[in-house]
Amino acid sequence: MKKIRNGIVIRLPDPHLTKEPSLARRICDQIKSSINLGYKLFVVEISEKDLESNMDVLYSEKERFLHFMDDLNIRIGFYIKSKHHIVSTDKNSKKLAKGEILKIGNFINEINAGKFDIPLICHIGGAKGNRRKSMTEFCRFFESLPWQIQKQICIVNDEKPSLFSVKDLLSVTYVDKKIPIVFRTTSHRTNQGGLTYKESFFLASSTWVERDNPIMFYCPLNNEETIKNEDLNPYSLSVDIAFDNNLPDPE
Repeated sequence: MKKIRNGIVIRLPDPHLTKEPSLARRICDQIKSSINLGYKLFVVEISEKDLESNMDVLYSEKERFLHFMDDLNIRIGFYIKSKHHIVSTDKNSKKLAKGEILKIGNFINEINAGKFDIPLICHIGGAKGNRRKSMTEFCRFFESLPWQIQKQICIVNDEKPSLFSVKDLLSVTYVDKKIPIVFRTTSHRTNQGGLTYKESFFLASSTWVERDNPIMFYCPLNNEETIKNEDLNPYSLSVDIAFDNNLPDPE
């Protein structure tokens, strides 16, 4: 059984406030500040502002990332949280979304050199009234990416019932392109696509057979909520859980 590494979704300080132009340095500093909490997974949420940063990675910063991942056994992932999407009725938004994915994909290549499985997590975008057609459009975009970035891509399900559930993603983006699914859920179950929580959890986890441990996002609805890992992982699978908007005690 693979070692489980649980952790948190982290958001970076506004680059205009910190006066630090380097994205790599801001990420490393943010991870370093949270290591003493015991977390072993850090999913870095990337905004449009973050993508305006200096994307160059100096040798010293590569060494810091290597120290985190190799010496400390920390897993790092990237989650693009942008208003721009690959599937959109706005042509400019589609163009910007493609540029964002390429930027982060190349950034991951810079810090990784192919040694670690660093996921690049994104949303498909709008359903445009036809979920299957929209997912097929995303698959065409996926085919256009360099293979080094293709192997990073993962897709996260949506909460809105009009968008993409695990069941939707499994039937097209996974079946056609073997793109892993990041299962995102809250304490208030939404958009299960007709599946139970356990079914969604298990099916999303099964799409990671050729990758490292599956990743799951759990988003508590309030800061008072407490939940055990076994409640989220009913089958005791090797799944890494990233808690969003809360700081539970690491296990």
